[in-house]
Amino acid sequence: MHRPKVSAYQKMQAGMPLLVFLSYVICSTHLIQAQAVFPLPGWFKNNIGRPAADEKSKMVSDYLNSLNKDGKLSLTEADVIRLVLENNLDVVVERYDPRLAFFDIERAYTLFDPKLQFTLSAGRSTTPLPTNFLTGVNSLTDLQHMANFTFSQLFQTGTQYQIEFDNARQSSNNLRNLVNPLISSSLRATITQPLLKNFGLLPNTRFIRISRNNRDISEHLFAQKIIDMINLVQNLYWDLVFAREDIKVKQRSLDLATKTNEDNKRQVEIGTLAPIEVVKSESEIANRKEDLIVAEFTLKQMEDQMKKLITSLGDPAQITSSIEPLDPTLSPSALKDFDLAQAVSYAIEARPEIKQARKQIENGEIDIQYFRNQLLPRADLSVSYGTAALAGPSKVFAPDGTLLPGPVSGLEDNLHTLFRRDFPTYNAQITVEIPIKNRSGQADYARASIAKRQAERNLKALEQRIALEVRNAHTQLEMNRARIEATQKARELAEKNLDAEQKKFQLGTSTIRFVLEEQRNLAVAQSNELRALVDFTKSKNDLEKAMGKTLEAHSIRIEDAIAGKIEPSKQTLTTPAAGGN
Repeated sequence: MHRPKVSAYQKMQAGMPLLVFLSYVICSTHLIQAQAVFPLPGWFKNNIGRPAADEKSKMVSDYLNSLNKDGKLSLTEADVIRLVLENNLDVVVERYDPRLAFFDIERAYTLFDPKLQFTLSAGRSTTPLPTNFLTGVNSLTDLQHMANFTFSQLFQTGTQYQIEFDNARQSSNNLRNLVNPLISSSLRATITQPLLKNFGLLPNTRFIRISRNNRDISEHLFAQKIIDMINLVQNLYWDLVFAREDIKVKQRSLDLATKTNEDNKRQVEIGTLAPIEVVKSESEIANRKEDLIVAEFTLKQMEDQMKKLITSLGDPAQITSSIEPLDPTLSPSALKDFDLAQAVSYAIEARPEIKQARKQIENGEIDIQYFRNQLLPRADLSVSYGTAALAGPSKVFAPDGTLLPGPVSGLEDNLHTLFRRDFPTYNAQITVEIPIKNRSGQADYARASIAKRQAERNLKALEQRIALEVRNAHTQLEMNRARIEATQKARELAEKNLDAEQKKFQLGTSTIRFVLEEQRNLAVAQSNELRALVDFTKSKNDLEKAMGKTLEAHSIRIEDAIAGKIEPSKQTLTTPAAGGN
């Protein structure tokens, strides 16, 4: 068979499939994230396998058990923070949100996943004919088999690449067919590139970028909830400190009332005191016992609440040990050189809510750019190159007009002809679509613009609110510092008043009622002093929370909190903020 002469233009076109393949490889290297392509190793694992969930098998952590000694659970503030982040069920639940956000990013890449499609079909048809002039038969019977394959992929530049490989085998009872059965194949590569609408990276990677920002927002939201949880357990820890010390104060007050009652009984026996005075002291003992009982049961409730926060047990009461706080209260001299202006500036940068709001603004800007692009007319440039081949047993016309058997070719000859590109096809086209009224696009763009302005105003309002929170937290700190000095002075005066009243009672110039009243005043003053010290320590923690510095103050990385693996860290007693001691 004579091979047609290949021209220089045909030689140039013969290299187009190779250029198409190279462009596919080059574009693939620019994907933001590599994707596993079927049927490479690991495809089923990555695309069908269920992601592993990291769960804790132990209900009570080894670290918690190590702190439980001799029936006491001795805890520092750093200990309870670590236990909460590792074991608390609410934290465990919140920990899933940042992980789930990661899969939203994976889903956003679906648009750029390569796709392989194949279609296999077989069919038979019989059609009656009005004449046999063209076919030589009264009814036409066709038997068809098809095997078509398509490979396509969209790139982040908007470029779409598609390869179509079609194959068909057709046999017929048509006596006039020169090739029967007929085997036909075609191979075509097409590249389509948007020139206006959907051109560039941003319109095509919009959901990837937004999903990434949403993942960051999810982490910041988790950090915000973690800070709230840490602040909650810190306040409960110092309330426990106060409750334990307040019990001691009430016990001393009860002991003092009991001693006074014993002294009164002896004086009644010797006739120097009226019996009614004993009734008054016994009544006071009963009242102080009630105060002590309430304080003890309040402490028990706080311990149960703490156990709930630091464990994942269904019933926290399974931990029978009593909780013993180890940390002392904060010194009243701490944070005297605190730089409030710098603390406000720091909070406006560091608070998780601020970071969330800024990511929302970024999402708004992405939407604006995307919908601005969608207002453009659609202009798509498409270039394709293909080749075709035909094979099968053939017939030729003899000089007398009869049909004689001709050359016979099969599938191998068909494919050889196809890839030799003896019958090339070229095509280039541009499609332009101009919407006369693009109301939906205009509405989407206007909505995105307004939403971004709303997010910007929300950020300003949030900054204002955070600045006020920091200032209020600092004011609370200074107020509690002043309370410490005032309550200390009140306690000292209560001690002197009690001593004076007891001396007056011994001299007979006062009554037991006034002595008992001064005893109670002293107990109240001691409790107030203790409360002021605890509130000052709690206000330091509230100030850290207002500044968004809680995690940094305890050396907690958000990645570790998400993983549930917190390393023990030394807790500082002063806020490591600018201007702090």
